[in-house]
Amino acid sequence: MKRSNARETLAVIGLALVVVLTSCVPGKQAQKVPVKTCSDCHPDMVARLQTGNVHEPVKDNKCSACHLPHGIIGGLFLRQDEPDLCFPCHGQLRPSPDEKSIHKPVALGKCSSCHNPHNSPFPNLLKEKPGELCFKCHDKAPFEQKYIHSPVKQGCNTCHDAHMSKNVSLLIKDPDTLCKSCHNVDQAGFKKAHMDYPVTSGCLQCHTPHGSARPGLLKRNVHEPVEVGKCDACHRISNKGAIILKAKADSLCLSCHSRSEKHEKSIHKPYQDDKCTACHAVHASDYQALLARSPKTVCLNCHKIGRNKKMQSLHPPVGKGECLDCHRGHESGEKFLLNAPEKDLCFKCHDRATYAGSSSHPGRKRACATCHTPHESRNKDLLTNKESSLCFSCHREAADQMGRFSLHQPFVNGNCIGCHKLHEGQGSNYLKMDNSHGQLCISCHQGVLKSEGEGVKPHEPVASGECLACHAPHAADYPYVIKDKLGNLCMGCHEDVRQVITHSKVSHEPVASGECSACHVAHGSPHENILKKAQPMLCLSCHNETARYWRDGVSHKPATQNCLLCHSPHGSDNVAIINVPAERLCAKCHDEKTGRFLNVHKGIRPGPRSCLTCHDPHGSPGKGLLYPVSHAPFKNGICSPCHPGRSK
Repeated sequence: MKRSNARETLAVIGLALVVVLTSCVPGKQAQKVPVKTCSDCHPDMVARLQTGNVHEPVKDNKCSACHLPHGIIGGLFLRQDEPDLCFPCHGQLRPSPDEKSIHKPVALGKCSSCHNPHNSPFPNLLKEKPGELCFKCHDKAPFEQKYIHSPVKQGCNTCHDAHMSKNVSLLIKDPDTLCKSCHNVDQAGFKKAHMDYPVTSGCLQCHTPHGSARPGLLKRNVHEPVEVGKCDACHRISNKGAIILKAKADSLCLSCHSRSEKHEKSIHKPYQDDKCTACHAVHASDYQALLARSPKTVCLNCHKIGRNKKMQSLHPPVGKGECLDCHRGHESGEKFLLNAPEKDLCFKCHDRATYAGSSSHPGRKRACATCHTPHESRNKDLLTNKESSLCFSCHREAADQMGRFSLHQPFVNGNCIGCHKLHEGQGSNYLKMDNSHGQLCISCHQGVLKSEGEGVKPHEPVASGECLACHAPHAADYPYVIKDKLGNLCMGCHEDVRQVITHSKVSHEPVASGECSACHVAHGSPHENILKKAQPMLCLSCHNETARYWRDGVSHKPATQNCLLCHSPHGSDNVAIINVPAERLCAKCHDEKTGRFLNVHKGIRPGPRSCLTCHDPHGSPGKGLLYPVSHAPFKNGICSPCHPGRSK
């Protein structure tokens, strides 16, 4: 075997040498087959991508500049993820550390947010018209005011760089320089508009750069001295012609806006320290109370709320920056600068009848802060603690049930609101919906009866929606959250069965052990008496030896129809839990007084309890339901040797 393998190896090596030597022989060189390009297989795609403004690699059919070839696995695989794919050619657009502002898509490296990588009908491979593209992210409302700044109509890139800038807000120049590139501050008209004050800077302190409802693009709210042209209330002109303040800005504010003499319960720290400009603009603002920036920005500059990504829920006013909906800016007679008593504040937005009515949990006497935080929470619905822990802090009896054997799934998951609606629940248990007919239970357990098939007859408690007649709502010491041992539970309603079991000499084994579910389906069944199977298949699932002769032999007709024709299902005073004494059972169908009966028994009249000494009550190999092993005289039909004179 080894020699054969060696010969095969040498043959392969020899063939390889021949090929190599042949290729070295001078002569006509083999023609090199040109490599196919993407356009050879995808001409339609290439043609479609050659319209409009085309990306340079696409124009030159250099798909491999960005894509890997298909290889074994098909697909358009990029050589690198963006933006690293783009920067080898567009390195000038890579943000540097000294940039003051970076467009968010650029900062995130999402070049394809704005650009189409192949071709576009718009300049710079933009996905849409330049103006419309910006409004995919930026609110259009400020650009649709009564008065619109002229450069806005020319396009955003008139003032802004689309990628990054060393100036604020992606401006191509610093704000004042940019404004003065169009507005000549030395013109008479400009000076007149500014009450002949030598204004040369600070344009954005009074004007909004995009659009305004006021002439001159003034911001929505203007400080009164500015509004009436009394700039000298705060300013004076220096000897060098510069505008300077008469005093420190914060001191100037207090010359008109005197502080309250009341000793309020809570005072805002900047207000207490006379730092008005920490929050307010001095000339004009687009925000209420002349705030320098949006309330959200002003407040969160000091109060670190809403930035923790681990928080699961955020109060909507906090998320919208509507801090002043709940708090005062300067001082308040309530704690935490609240603008109303804590017991009333929440009901400015939330209906009092719903959340603090007599039927609301936890009732009128408890404040909202009992369960909720006002700003943000690591838990859902602004809860102060995990839902289950919070509920158990008051409902100790429910907490104790956590140690039981069987737990309702929402309960073990701590999902109390799976069943309860804490503010406007129904009934004393604050349920999400009325459960008088099992509506709440059915909302989750819709398949309770569907699994049993068509034509299901429900168990009476199920039909009437009395789920809690058998099941505990939270936990129990028995499987399936049932309230008691199965036998005890069933007997609580089925007193007639209890009486049978109690007073019977012989009990059916499942009944004696309290295993009602061995034969019955708890919720419903298509079979009579909510049995698991129809007769006789139910009994045969345990007593399969009963049917051993039914296929190849003779069956007793009652046995194949219904076991209960002869047996009681729960208990009886008779052996084998037959429903009447043995001497009467067979006689119910077989009349022993007929001539045929006497003839079949060889003229001998059997005793009233002797049927089962010869006959199998369920089935037999042969007719007559005789046992397969017989006494020799009996087998030969001779009875008189043992039973003389029994014919009468």
